[in-house]
Amino acid sequence: MRIAVTTGLLRIPPTYFVTQHAERLVASGDHEARAFARASDVRDARLGIDVVSAVSEARGSWRTRALRAVAAARPQRRAIEAYEPTLVHQHFATWAHGALDAAQRLDVPFVTTVHGYDVFAADARSAAPVGRFHRSSIDRVTREATRVLAVSDFLRGRAEQAGFPADRLFRHYQGVDTDFFTPGDETDRADEPIVLFVGALEPRKGVLDLVTASIALSARGRAHRLVIVGDGSQRALVDAAAAEHDHIVVTGPLDRHGVRDLMRAAEVFALPTQRDGSWREAAGLVLLEAQACGTPAVTYDSGGAAEMVRDASTGFAVAERDTTRLGDAIDTVLTLPSDERRTWRARAREWVVSDRSLASSTAHLLDHYRAATG
Repeated sequence: MRIAVTTGLLRIPPTYFVTQHAERLVASGDHEARAFARASDVRDARLGIDVVSAVSEARGSWRTRALRAVAAARPQRRAIEAYEPTLVHQHFATWAHGALDAAQRLDVPFVTTVHGYDVFAADARSAAPVGRFHRSSIDRVTREATRVLAVSDFLRGRAEQAGFPADRLFRHYQGVDTDFFTPGDETDRADEPIVLFVGALEPRKGVLDLVTASIALSARGRAHRLVIVGDGSQRALVDAAAAEHDHIVVTGPLDRHGVRDLMRAAEVFALPTQRDGSWREAAGLVLLEAQACGTPAVTYDSGGAAEMVRDASTGFAVAERDTTRLGDAIDTVLTLPSDERRTWRARAREWVVSDRSLASSTAHLLDHYRAATG
């Protein structure tokens, strides 16, 4: 099978999820794949497939190229047509015009994965120019896509409510690379327990809720270090908390190797993601990455995040915006006896490998491809 993986704006890192399944299929030796973006910014030379950008990476800054991408549907379509794929797989229902046109002209199946913001955009029906631009793409996807894949049961339900066709709408968990995200040696664990956060320092990710819970835990004598990885609009508030409370450490952004090192060292990973306007977490793959490293995860029961842990088995999903319950869940993991701690770590890893790995996700995706082309 020859697969054209398509999207609007592609930046790697961090959006490896756009290409990772195709890379796995190419590595098997049984399939071909190439990625086609309207504009791209690829800074990982180890990427396993070629990326064709309709707007050359030499044409100015990323912002300039992203603006040019609005008018780049036609060159993207021509590049896809020249590749002559068996199937076109578009990531996000937005920016899809060029890929849809190519699939239509080639008379091949068109599969779309919706990731969250595209579904929320479909629901919002904004009258602003950018909203109308995205809406026109979303409307075509709902009419023309052979299959639409949602990254969680939560998102599948929201997509159906937003008008995506129920008979062509399926849940497909993305999975994480359990060959890369692996447990370290027991000596990798820090002497002082680490509570780890990795994500955007934005209201929707709940980092200030975690800071509040951590300060309360520290005040009642639970020794730990809160390590916060990321950047965003709440960085100054997080830095101020770190200046006042010496158990809080802010690293800023790290590459995936640095993130993995911290996931291996942490006792518990926390992502108190929460509703922000119409937005909810569609999945939360970072929760799976932590568990693949053998680190239990705590999150809010918000959007699709709760589907990324096995509650009270590999972590906890607690009531949204309840910082007391958030702190209690973290404390439960921190105070596990050593034998139970080992059990939880092993169970977290085993669950992700069996149910949420990139390998199993790629096998399921191939089933969708075969159904679409059959």
